[in-house]
Amino acid sequence: MKQKAAATLLVLSLSAGLVSTVQADSASGSTATSTATSTASNTSGASSAVTSKTASTTGQALPTLTLKQAVEWAQTNNYNTRSTERDVERRRIEFKNAEKDLGNAYLDLIEGEYVGDEASWRNYNSSTLSYLASKKQALYAKDQLYFNAMKTYQSVFVAENQVKNDLEALEIAQAEEKIALAKFARGKLSEYAKNESVQARSQAQQTVEQSKTALQKARDALNFLMGQPNGSVYELVDRPIYKEPEKLDIEVHIQQLMDMNPNLWKLEDNIKTSELNVRYFDFNSGAGAYDLAKLDVDTAKEELDKGQKDFAESLRNLYATFKDNQKKYVQLEESLITAKEGLELSRKKWARGLIIELELKNSQLKVEQIERQMEELAIELNQNEYTLNKPWST
Repeated sequence: MKQKAAATLLVLSLSAGLVSTVQADSASGSTATSTATSTASNTSGASSAVTSKTASTTGQALPTLTLKQAVEWAQTNNYNTRSTERDVERRRIEFKNAEKDLGNAYLDLIEGEYVGDEASWRNYNSSTLSYLASKKQALYAKDQLYFNAMKTYQSVFVAENQVKNDLEALEIAQAEEKIALAKFARGKLSEYAKNESVQARSQAQQTVEQSKTALQKARDALNFLMGQPNGSVYELVDRPIYKEPEKLDIEVHIQQLMDMNPNLWKLEDNIKTSELNVRYFDFNSGAGAYDLAKLDVDTAKEELDKGQKDFAESLRNLYATFKDNQKKYVQLEESLITAKEGLELSRKKWARGLIIELELKNSQLKVEQIERQMEELAIELNQNEYTLNKPWST
């Protein structure tokens, strides 16, 4: 009966874990999009040149696609998500069946013991652990899928920016080629220099084609994830907008995430499973096997301790990267102010005929490139912060 009392305590512990898992499930949904780097459904200014150009060729406006919709389609299309949900239901049924079996044990009046009691309790404890593990794995799979969908969605913005950069570089190369050809025709430029300019323009054209191909690949990667046909084009509207996050005590944050980390949950479950093997050990296996079972408990505890230390260190490193990227963003903001001042000065000079149009274009290009760098860094910060809150998603 002492063994039954010990098992009862374990059941209470497992039941508490079952409640905490449900609470974690709720918390997971509420924090998945609660990051300091937010997204904007309405982009400032006109739609991207690349997207607008695609729309104009069809004569119709492109369908819009939010990040939320992309994630929902990805979840519907993802086999792993459906598989983990089925596994949760399977483990729930096994858990309920084991719970019913506890009531089937009967008292042997001669021996004064519950017949079949030990096997029933062992099966119940084991099925409880399996059910808890399946729920945690389902949370883990959803967080992973969300992060993958977010990265794939945002990679389209990066690819679009690269096309814009390359198109502008081509425009500069074409202008420089035009000047070079005019100088060569007047005998003011060598044929070698002229050929260099022509080659530079040709290379710029090839680069544009390569970046357009990369953009289509990025779009098709998103289509594949969402279960949409290749070649589908959407106007993505949730462009990340950087906002300075609230102050974070990383050590407190680490302790909070310790209880939420599915990888650590698994290590904790290994300890519980090892302890069950000791508690319900079949001594017909021999004393040596019992010593090995106890050793498994010690090993599982050491693995958990190491896992916690590694997890804490990885979070500290991730937080350091996040802080570095914040500093880079501030530096880019300062560079943008300087570039805009330079552009304004170039406009005044061009209006007075002091510089050629090519110099004005270069000043404009510098501003636009910094703005795109800021957007791409905002994307990186957005992903940094998500992984900082859900490090198991990567």
